[in-house]
Amino acid sequence: MPMDTTQKQELSTKLRAELGPCSAFVLVEFAGLTVAAVNDLRGRFREAGCTYHVYKNSTIRFAVQDTEHEVVGPLLKGVSGLAYHPEDPGAAARVARDFAKDNDKFRVKGGVAYGNLLDSAGVTAFANMPGPRELKSQFLALLNTPATQFVRVLNAAAQSLLNVLNARKDSLAA
Repeated sequence: MPMDTTQKQELSTKLRAELGPCSAFVLVEFAGLTVAAVNDLRGRFREAGCTYHVYKNSTIRFAVQDTEHEVVGPLLKGVSGLAYHPEDPGAAARVARDFAKDNDKFRVKGGVAYGNLLDSAGVTAFANMPGPRELKSQFLALLNTPATQFVRVLNAAAQSLLNVLNARKDSLAA
């Protein structure tokens, strides 16, 4: 049964609220995939913590109207699956990139990141960037490195003194 105008507006408003805090999302085309492959795709998005739904292009168009995501307009043709993660901007792009490697009929149409339109290659480049966890661990390692080196420098003097004392002890014992 087709949706009436009120239902379409409610769905569009709900999608707008969900996409509001998201800094990035990905549009995919899945025509020609088997039901098993589509279920696998949905499962991969779910495992990554992403939200994935298939919407009519007009619903997406109305949801992003007058927002930073409005630049996605040219990609809204054909069948569109929309995937996003509210906290990790690159999560949906990474899942889409990995799934596209295994499935020839799956295609990344493009996406939006921080108000910029991305083509398929742009989404792949975005997916190759480290996520929040990787960035945090790299930052902590960067902070930890000077402290470790500082402790080694402080310890070197004491270690050298200990080596001299041990050598003196050995020479007196011999």
